[in-house]
Amino acid sequence: MLVGVNGVVVSQPYGKASTPKESVDITLKAGIKCFTIPVKAPIWGINPEKITEDEITKIRGLFGSGVMATGLGFCWPSDYLMITDSKAEWERNLNYSNRLCDIASALGIKNIVIGAPGRSVPLNHPYYDGVKLLSKFWKEACLYAESYGVTFCFEHASIMRCNVGNTTRSLIDLFDAVDSPSFQLIAQIHDMAINDLDIPSAIKAMRGKVKQVHIADVSSLNPYTEPSTSTVLPGSGKLDFVEIFKALKDVGYDGEICIETMLGDDLAAELSESRKHIESKWREA
Repeated sequence: MLVGVNGVVVSQPYGKASTPKESVDITLKAGIKCFTIPVKAPIWGINPEKITEDEITKIRGLFGSGVMATGLGFCWPSDYLMITDSKAEWERNLNYSNRLCDIASALGIKNIVIGAPGRSVPLNHPYYDGVKLLSKFWKEACLYAESYGVTFCFEHASIMRCNVGNTTRSLIDLFDAVDSPSFQLIAQIHDMAINDLDIPSAIKAMRGKVKQVHIADVSSLNPYTEPSTSTVLPGSGKLDFVEIFKALKDVGYDGEICIETMLGDDLAAELSESRKHIESKWREA
């Protein structure tokens, strides 16, 4: 467990796990207590629009033996564009967000991660008109979430994945526009490393708005000189986690820190080392 923080979370043991149970077992073996369920990962086979009570019961049965599910992630279909002039698509998307809330509530989960898929302003749509539609959609979606006490958590995303919410400034603007207790932000550290000039300052600007922290290291801080920039395990890249964690402590963050990166052959060992590194740097901060 992190000193002063509720727990380390793994978004999912990427790559090698072949069943949901194996993913959960790897997490437990790594000494990590919390888990974000990757809704659209093939091995989980979750369809929010068609999931049955039996499927919910099976998922619930995977947890409780030392590992708990604290979030839903990897959950928005890339072809469900949040910015649309189609009334039918708008209603379909609202229904989908409602079903995510239903699943979260049934599993006792409070946080739903919204990443890059589906949220870009289409190229043929005036950009700021699209941003207004995006905030309007989430303002409506959050009305249902509020009734469950569920929170949609928007994370930073690189410009290579979408064109909205790349910088901390634009995420804060979206947060202010939606203006709902069920709409909060994720400090996506590895994307902030590329999108924001100064991660600690960006974190301080998010004071009171950070619901989760997602963390990976980066192989490079300059994609112009090292175009193969990729995410790597914390401690094996370029980021100064002591300064980052000092900023999180300064804003009073006491939530979870989610490891979010690709892994190699020994998933449990790599996750364990990553957890120990994070805990060590948190104490040092």
